[in-house]
Amino acid sequence: MKKQLTEGKFLLYSVLAIILLMVFHLNQPQINIFYNHENYVGIHTLLECISISISATIFFYGRKVFRQTKSSRMLLLSITFFLVGAIDLLHTMSFKGMPFFITESSVAKATWFWVTARMLQAFLILLVLLLPDRKLKRDVHNASFIFEMIIVCTIGYTIFQFEQSLPVLMVEGEGTTFVKNVMEYAVSFIQFICLIVTLYQYHEQKCEAKLSIALALVFLLLTELVFTIYQSVYDIDNFTGHILKTLGFYYILKGFYFLGLGEGKDDGLKAFGLKPVEVARMKDEVS
Repeated sequence: MKKQLTEGKFLLYSVLAIILLMVFHLNQPQINIFYNHENYVGIHTLLECISISISATIFFYGRKVFRQTKSSRMLLLSITFFLVGAIDLLHTMSFKGMPFFITESSVAKATWFWVTARMLQAFLILLVLLLPDRKLKRDVHNASFIFEMIIVCTIGYTIFQFEQSLPVLMVEGEGTTFVKNVMEYAVSFIQFICLIVTLYQYHEQKCEAKLSIALALVFLLLTELVFTIYQSVYDIDNFTGHILKTLGFYYILKGFYFLGLGEGKDDGLKAFGLKPVEVARMKDEVS
């Protein structure tokens, strides 16, 4: 079957993303003539809902695969996207301009939820890529879900309750602070390592799903870099960053599901460490 994503397309999409990012950043005054900042809260909510929906899809699908294979990697993948999706939801609900949710929406809360989600996302994806897969002897489905809820509730309580005590990450109209930039660059570094690991694995396996995940990591890496230079939560850079994040999540989903059981192929599941015999068993059960 003909590949949907080739190495040439990977390079083309990566270069186009960088060029478009530079064009939007360098031409903000001209773009602002047509860009209505009052619409951004709705646009932001829509983009985040897409990303959250993708996280939920990967979580539920990964959890289904785990219950049938007991794969530790599938469990970690589902945990990753539950945490990311849940914290992204808190980020969306607390974004400046959104209705009252637990407390008044604010730049500080939304920014802390954003950074927390990105740090968890980068670190856990790196673990998914590097840790060897093994078959768990016990079903830890319920225990892992309780663990995930405890983490989300702890993070949510900390940010909602101690918002004023946490370091300032973003000053509206002035830009990001040193603390936020350090955190974003740390996430970028981890994302870069993930990209190198994924490209190496693609070189070894020639698995199309790996290339899709690598492209996702390119978009997510650019996302982190954009969020060190924006001046306002409503400006073009912030908008561009959320577009790139949505594209990154789409290509993760594409690598995981669309190239996996969703189209009768097994590249997607093998890309996340499932053994061929486990993939075959999954396909038999689905069919």
